[in-house]
Amino acid sequence: MLTSGPVRVAAASIAVGALTGSVVLTLMRVTTPSAVWFVAFTALVPLAVLGYALSAVLLLLLRRRSTGGLRRGLGTAAAVAVAGLLFHSLLVAPAFTGAHAALAAGGRPDLSVMTLNLRFGEADAARAVALAREHGVDVLVLEEVTPSARERLRAAGLDALLPHAAGSTSVTASGTMVFSAYPLSGVTRLPVRNGAWRVQVAASEPFTLFAVHTSQPLHGPARWERDWDALDRAVRAQAGPRLVVGDYNATLDHRPVRRLLDAGFADAARTANAGWQPTWPTRQVTKYRSPVGLMAIDHVLHSADFDVASTATAEVDGTDHRALLARIVR
Repeated sequence: MLTSGPVRVAAASIAVGALTGSVVLTLMRVTTPSAVWFVAFTALVPLAVLGYALSAVLLLLLRRRSTGGLRRGLGTAAAVAVAGLLFHSLLVAPAFTGAHAALAAGGRPDLSVMTLNLRFGEADAARAVALAREHGVDVLVLEEVTPSARERLRAAGLDALLPHAAGSTSVTASGTMVFSAYPLSGVTRLPVRNGAWRVQVAASEPFTLFAVHTSQPLHGPARWERDWDALDRAVRAQAGPRLVVGDYNATLDHRPVRRLLDAGFADAARTANAGWQPTWPTRQVTKYRSPVGLMAIDHVLHSADFDVASTATAEVDGTDHRALLARIVR
């Protein structure tokens, strides 16, 4: 293996490229700079695990075929790759380790929550409602709900399924709505550009829901950061059981989300040991078509009052986001 000169050159190029890209992602995770493209790159931090693993294997193989100073240099680079692999493995480990909530056979969670970005109202409304019905959803948070999408949701039977609603529609990306099987009260709009609401949900054990859709950072990280500052203050100021649900336009590696995690919140997918569960992009929309999801930017964060039995994602035609469902227990 790696016996010919051209093969070794190609392997070295791949190893250097993978290691360099992974080191950049590590720096993004550690420093979380505010420049627009750096914010975007931070969303890809979990992919560094693959880059470090690939570069470590190739560098160690090349080292076996080398001598002298080159051998020492390759050994140093391989050590960097292994260290990076260990660091990023520790970041993703919480998704695969530890105890999580379990349901008895045939049991039902205390609360089933779903969120979906409708992509300017173009998502298949009937499919969205069918998913909510199929999974026994109690609370549904929808982003980018246009007036026409609201009518299609009504025609598909959403109002009969979840009769309590809060929020508003919009012809822009700021149409965020909550649909619930339980009465809603204390509906308060938060100063978040794409629409965010604080709502009291009168479930059997009441809780506060934050329905979230922050700005897209590529449109301006300063606006994105202002949204997160407002949301962070509102969430921290609220006492009692809380869920923060919606399109974050951020991953768990972005500093604003990490602030909430440091404040005692947990991500439902990680609590459930769901593993790698990206929500964007999907194969459904030409502009962002991708054979695989690249990042998890839709989330259900929960306070310590909740546990999570499982999470799952599902594709819906017409939108570049996957629906995210969480089965929650108290």
